[in-house]
Amino acid sequence: MTDLAKRLAAVENQAAHEDDVRAKKAPAGWEPGVVWDGRKGTVTTSTVTEPPTDWSDLLRERGLDPDIYEIVGDTIKWTSFDGWKKDDSGETYSTICYSYKADIRLKTAEQPDLADLYTSVRKAKKGPKTAVGGDSTFVVALSDWQTGNRDGGGVEKQVQKIAELPESIPQRLADLRKAGHKIDHVLIAGLGDLVEGTCGHYPAQQYRIELDRREQVKLVRRAIRDIIVATAPHCNKMTVTAVGGNHGENRGLSGKAFTTTGDNDDVAIFEQIAEVFQVNPDAFGHVGFRLPLERLSVSINLHGTIVAFTHGHLAKPTGNAGQAIWNWWEKQAMGRAHEGVADAHMLITGHFHHLNLKEQQGRTVIVAPSITPVGEYFQDTYGVSTRAGTLTLLVNSNGWNDLTLL
Repeated sequence: MTDLAKRLAAVENQAAHEDDVRAKKAPAGWEPGVVWDGRKGTVTTSTVTEPPTDWSDLLRERGLDPDIYEIVGDTIKWTSFDGWKKDDSGETYSTICYSYKADIRLKTAEQPDLADLYTSVRKAKKGPKTAVGGDSTFVVALSDWQTGNRDGGGVEKQVQKIAELPESIPQRLADLRKAGHKIDHVLIAGLGDLVEGTCGHYPAQQYRIELDRREQVKLVRRAIRDIIVATAPHCNKMTVTAVGGNHGENRGLSGKAFTTTGDNDDVAIFEQIAEVFQVNPDAFGHVGFRLPLERLSVSINLHGTIVAFTHGHLAKPTGNAGQAIWNWWEKQAMGRAHEGVADAHMLITGHFHHLNLKEQQGRTVIVAPSITPVGEYFQDTYGVSTRAGTLTLLVNSNGWNDLTLL
């Protein structure tokens, strides 16, 4: 290249540089925009002349509602470059411009880690028991929260519904006592699929979740903690049990679980909580946990009525959820593969996301609904929506009664 050509190229490059400066154009790789994969992403701001003190306006500028999205604080990066700024009189002058880049995520309710959980349980005070005796058990069935799933209003709606339970469960217990029921025992049963998982359960699942696996577990763990703390002072005895659901399994993209039957988040969460509650026997010595190791069912004798719990995914689907579970139960009565299920008077399950009851020959199957309305796959298949809620009922020597959805 001749000297003249080099000089002309330098002039052109300088002119381009000055144009970039006047346009406050960020360096390559710092172009404003958003990248989002359905769960997390990155945001790169437009050029600013002052370091931001509040990210809300910068998020809005890129079309992100700061009530829904937030910046992951320790991921913020920035670059500075020459630019121009106008003063109050309209004159432009040279200044330093900035561009910021950071990871973004969906906001979730504040969720404690195990240390916070441990501290809160340990500090709980022994409360006065409002029951001195009774002949009935108040059963609360927690089923199919699938935290992190965007169906039914997504995480925001899930958190709202779950957060109501520490108040509504003790209130329902009080209402039943006012009606004349003598209740000395409360049973909290996790029926499975309290977490959504991340992949392998249905097509495109990884693009339909708003919380990763760790965040799902945290939300469920805190909710169960709060329910136990709020309800335990109102009974002489509390039993907490859980069974594994299909969404609690550790699955790969193949859609198949790649570990043991007992390696299930739906049960592991309750196991963590059980260990934490042992630190405060003064306030929670009357709270016991009954958790399976490998089995996918649990049976408990409640005042002479044997009640079995399973998630329900072991049953082969038919046109009717209650009938599908009933068929599975009949086979268990012959094969006795699930200890206690064959001899049970009642079988309570989840999985099918809507209330269903079948009673025959002195036995009862109750399918619990999910906490939020069914997702689009169910509605696309059956053309209907369902009533959401948390299943509660009383059990005594005469069977069940006073079934209510919270």
